[in-house]
Amino acid sequence: MPAFIARRLLAALASLSLAACVVFFAIHMLPGDPVAMMLGEQAGSDPQTVAHMRAQLGLDQPLAVQFRQWGAQVFRGEFGTSLRTGEAVSSELIRRIPRSLELIAAGLAIAVLLGVPLGVVAARKRGKAAGMLASVIAVAGFSSPVFVLGIVLVLIFSLWLPWLPSSGYVPFADDPVAHLMCLALPALTVGLNFMGVVARMMRASLTDTMGKDYVRLARAKGLSPARAIWRHALPNAIAPVVAIVGIRAGSMLGGMVIIEALFDWPGLSSLLVSAAFARDYPVIQGCLLAIFAIFILISLAVDLIQGMLDPRMRGKG
Repeated sequence: MPAFIARRLLAALASLSLAACVVFFAIHMLPGDPVAMMLGEQAGSDPQTVAHMRAQLGLDQPLAVQFRQWGAQVFRGEFGTSLRTGEAVSSELIRRIPRSLELIAAGLAIAVLLGVPLGVVAARKRGKAAGMLASVIAVAGFSSPVFVLGIVLVLIFSLWLPWLPSSGYVPFADDPVAHLMCLALPALTVGLNFMGVVARMMRASLTDTMGKDYVRLARAKGLSPARAIWRHALPNAIAPVVAIVGIRAGSMLGGMVIIEALFDWPGLSSLLVSAAFARDYPVIQGCLLAIFAIFILISLAVDLIQGMLDPRMRGKG
């Protein structure tokens, strides 16, 4: 196990270093001059101001020098200053990242709590009405566009049944109840959309595991079908579900634009989109690097969890 953890940590560090290189050089290949966008019409009439601003931001130096300086800043936990607001990028990331992670965690919790039982029912009751109904619900969940699902939930729970706010954000420290009420609809949208994927993966994995010899042996020794599944089949069938949940959690961090825009949730994705429109390079770099880093950390956690659940995984990679 220690050798497995060491290999995974080294792979994560290598991936993070490569991601930093890709983020920096890809951002500098974008068309447009950030200084010109900052100064507006003044950029064309006052070249001295443009040159002074470029020197102040370090954009007049060779790309290799800029990369070295930026890498040193990132190593210290600094991501520069926003070209729009003049605020430290790290401060904005500290505010935004927990909001996105909270939304994703709540959505994934709903998906797992609903999807795993649905998958178990679909696997145990294959060919029966309960199994077919569970499969239909799963297909309906992941085939529904997330923005359509969100609008439907707003219509139901905000307009027809005015139980939950349709949008907005209230800090947990200010009002915990209002915060959870604002979180409910976007988390439910994420959870119901991903529930189908979890259910289908659980169904396929459990169906395969139920045919293994050790499960049949447990049944032959007198265990009931339910106990054989919960004690023997389910612990081994859950590993692929853990993997798909981990991968989806990492990929969702940068793909929550629609959810955050629909429910006015001030997370990382909305910050990235607004920075991209404004050509705010430091903020774009900080957001992308944060997304890469969190995705790599989540992947590392998934690998370690899978290694604990399935010892065969420790010899791979």
